[in-house]
Amino acid sequence: LYTKYEKDDSIRKQRVKAVELFSLMMQERASTGRIYIQNVDHCNTHSPFDPAIAPVRQSNLCLEIALPTKPLNDVNDENGEIALCTLSAFNLGAINNLDELEELAILAVRALDALLDYQDYPIPAAKRGAMGRRTLGIGVINFAYYLAKHGKRYSDGSANNLTHKTFEAIQYYLLKASNELAKEQGACPWFNETTYAKGILPIDTYKKDLDTIANEPLHYDWEALRESIKTHGLRNSTLSALMPSETSSQISNATNGIEPPRGYVSIKASKDGILRQVVPDYEHLHDAYELLWEMPGNDG
Repeated sequence: LYTKYEKDDSIRKQRVKAVELFSLMMQERASTGRIYIQNVDHCNTHSPFDPAIAPVRQSNLCLEIALPTKPLNDVNDENGEIALCTLSAFNLGAINNLDELEELAILAVRALDALLDYQDYPIPAAKRGAMGRRTLGIGVINFAYYLAKHGKRYSDGSANNLTHKTFEAIQYYLLKASNELAKEQGACPWFNETTYAKGILPIDTYKKDLDTIANEPLHYDWEALRESIKTHGLRNSTLSALMPSETSSQISNATNGIEPPRGYVSIKASKDGILRQVVPDYEHLHDAYELLWEMPGNDG
């Protein structure tokens, strides 16, 4: 996309030094926290959407959502597309066995998919995308607690294989649940715009560099799932997203998303007031937690 826009003479351009631009971005990021950096090219190579038909051009603030969009000429323009993603998360701290994820995935996918038809859409372009793609984003909370319970740490590589096994199970069961729902209610209307329609799965497009830090094999029958998806489709174009869960994690006293805690006690301020939150099972796992600012390097 970058080179495409560079070569487009119809777009007005100004040449600036890369170092100066990056410096301005970092100043803004440090002072406001509002700029997140995204490699949108990789969003299109490791994506459930066919970039030739439905390219990803942008994301939301926290960059966990990467969906196709189309510009609107006005608020009632039905040819435009506003990306919407309906979210939920698994509390990994409450899971004792990865087999539990199968039933949880079925529950999450069916509940969120039903919600898509139930909720209101004030703008036609938003409803059009939601109904056509039926995008869901199911992530995790309490990952830091999950690692602490298993005696694993972010920074020394000990968590790599556990992370591989856990998120393989999550992705497999989510896809399987959506595939089963498609058998009952039909695939999402724009399923043909996804790479899933070609039989391409996340295990095919991830960066193979990851194999150098995690040697865990695949544990699920991906080939059978691949054939079932090619035959019956998916009810939902997307199923997973790793959201920050800054607010939602408070309800279950969970650590944020996949992030390491900054301290054993966090203080979160919102319009509802100030909330002090202690990491789960602090008394027993005090020494097992790895705090963000105590990591020995930048690889965590």
